[in-house]
Amino acid sequence: MTWFGDIGRRFTLKSVSTTQFKLPQRFRGTIIEKWANYWKNLCIDYKEVVVETAQNAREKPVKGVLILSGFGFMGYCAHSNPDARSFRDKLLYCTNQMIMVGEQIRNPSSVSHLIFLENCYNKGVIRRLSLGVVSFMWISDYDEASGLYQAHCDYLGPKYLTFHQRIVDVGFLWRWWLLQKAMTDYDINPLEFENSDQTSS
Repeated sequence: MTWFGDIGRRFTLKSVSTTQFKLPQRFRGTIIEKWANYWKNLCIDYKEVVVETAQNAREKPVKGVLILSGFGFMGYCAHSNPDARSFRDKLLYCTNQMIMVGEQIRNPSSVSHLIFLENCYNKGVIRRLSLGVVSFMWISDYDEASGLYQAHCDYLGPKYLTFHQRIVDVGFLWRWWLLQKAMTDYDINPLEFENSDQTSS
């Protein structure tokens, strides 16, 4: 943990030099001076944040490691946040996998889930909501190309309290989890075993 001490000593108020840059007299009182003062104050604010963060990390190294790890994990989640194209590609891949399986041994729940998503794509009601680190695929009431007033009025859009009912998949860490769950044992038909038990009895 000695490297936190090096960071703290490196980023102290005395070590970070503040260069006094003065604009020429002809720019005084103009928008250029206001623009320069804005960026100067912004740099000072960021410098103080870096200095305080380094000092806190030197005083509490465990807390500093946890905070740094949290920011690193959030950055990785943002980088691995899947987009709408990846969901479409995954759906097509799962559909191709299902086609390779005989109809008698297909899982009915997996088949119905794939058919439902494909119908939603045909109607143009599939939407993606990205929160930076996680994405949601949800169902709208109308196609984006629809010219109906209800399709473009913000007051007639989906309600926040019932929005969770429209979610059909959750994307996180490169994966679409509900689609992956729906494809579990997609080549096993539970009804086939029930029918075989009834015939044997």
